[in-house]
Amino acid sequence: MVTGLDWRMIHGSGITFRLLTERDLPQLADWLNKPHLRRFFQKKTVSLAEVQAKYGPRARGETPTRCHLAILGGRPFGYLQNYRIADYPDWAAMIGENDGIGIDLAIFEPDLIGKGFGREMLARYLSEIAFPRFAKEGRCFIAHEIENVAALRNSDSIGFRYVRNFLEGDLDTVLLVLDRDELGDARG
Repeated sequence: MVTGLDWRMIHGSGITFRLLTERDLPQLADWLNKPHLRRFFQKKTVSLAEVQAKYGPRARGETPTRCHLAILGGRPFGYLQNYRIADYPDWAAMIGENDGIGIDLAIFEPDLIGKGFGREMLARYLSEIAFPRFAKEGRCFIAHEIENVAALRNSDSIGFRYVRNFLEGDLDTVLLVLDRDELGDARG
């Protein structure tokens, strides 16, 4: 929990990002098991060994996905990852897109949800990390379960627009897209 931080004082004061490291994996396992993430992000309880198996190669740079922690007031509070759609052919086929980049995100601290941090985190991540990493890609895709209204609103707030619905496993999911030149000053 991000205790001792008054969101009114630090909002807009500078969310930063750093790469996820292997040293972060025990804390990541704790975060992923938080009840508020169970509904949409991490559906099942996950062990440290499972987190190490999935995120260890990403933290070591052995996969096309780069993972970052969002930092606020010197402390991690969120997770984001980016990847090129074409690097994951099964995912590209599922969403019906072959170009662009994809991102995923979560806020680990429930007391920071609904206060604008998701919007700022997403906009900054796109402009400072994801789009610069993939300079030749002009679009970013994000997918949310249709019932995840808060995430859909967050993405919409910085300019993502509807592309289509698709099934991710048995979950009705909404695919959204944002063109690089539409990002503008979404950080507000």
